Amino acid sequence: MELALEKTKILEFGRFARRNRKKRGLGKPETFDFLGFTFYCSENGKKEFFRCKVKTSKKKFRSKVKAIKEWIKNNRIMPVGELIKKINQKLRGHYQYYGVTDNTRGVKSYLNVVKWLLFKWLNKRGQRRSYTLDTFFNGLLKTLPLLEPTIKVSLFYR
Repeated sequence: MELALEKTKILEFGRFARRNRKKRGLGKPETFDFLGFTFYCSENGKKEFFRCKVKTSKKKFRSKVKAIKEWIKNNRIMPVGELIKKINQKLRGHYQYYGVTDNTRGVKSYLNVVKWLLFKWLNKRGQRRSYTLDTFFNGLLKTLPLLEPTIKVSLFYR
């Protein structure tokens, strides 16, 4: 077994990475992607101590958005109740994987993208628009709500 040199590198990462890179005139500490997450150096909310934080990888986010876009486009002929039920199943799976500490923004932005894609493709089902912004967000999504994101996994020891 051999290492792929183009995929392998040593990163300066950890509690002193920011200070050491600043001394050398470099920018922020580098990040790395692993299992669909981007790991980066940060501090806790009160800036008291170092924390390794995670967020959804941009590459994975784009591929998930592309996949859900194609799915909604191909299945928009379903009855609306059934369509939203299936989308909620997909959202639940996304939240269970990506709903970790520090990734609230990532899962919320995915929900917002899904809402806009659903609005777009439901309006392309016939000759005329099915929903206005008001009837979609204040009517349909109040009656048949999409699942709100929750943090499913805490990365801290309790």
